[in-house]
Amino acid sequence: MKIVPIFVQESKREGLFSIHLDGELEDEVTKCMEQWLLDPQYLYDFFTLHQDDLNSGYYGKAISIQQAINYTKEEAEALFYQLESLAASGTKKGSDTLSKAFHPLHNLEYTHKELQLVKAKTPIRKKWLRMYAIKIGPNTFLVTGGAIKLVETMKESTHLLKEKQKLEDIKYYLIEEGILDQDDFEVYEI
Repeated sequence: MKIVPIFVQESKREGLFSIHLDGELEDEVTKCMEQWLLDPQYLYDFFTLHQDDLNSGYYGKAISIQQAINYTKEEAEALFYQLESLAASGTKKGSDTLSKAFHPLHNLEYTHKELQLVKAKTPIRKKWLRMYAIKIGPNTFLVTGGAIKLVETMKESTHLLKEKQKLEDIKYYLIEEGILDQDDFEVYEI
């Protein structure tokens, strides 16, 4: 398992990082970018497999698979632009940080915790893309994966449960490596 910088200032150890799991061809952020922006076949297969969830009414009226593909690409562009912009501006005093995009994984969690599990989504009204991460510092996040969430809760879908398990596993890995906060992360060998 490796930690890979994604949207990071060269001179600082803060910004958006991604986990690169052993045996995988790419890190988790790159995988999401490719699946959501560059691979319409992946999206077609996903929405075909999850067509019942897509048309369940959770996100309003039923839409076609092609509409879902187009919507996902638009939302992905907005999400990645937002993350890149906040990562860059977050290094400037008084600017918004990545904390503006990432919120606690559990909606009823209001206090900051050490190595907090978080999710990012776009400010778009109807949003189903999620980037899952661990908050290390105010402008330092380690992405563990991403998903298209077509249901109300993570426990309703096996692919979402897999993402939640990755969050827990990587949090445990960070603890085992002695990374509990921003100071620990800054001295960790990437």
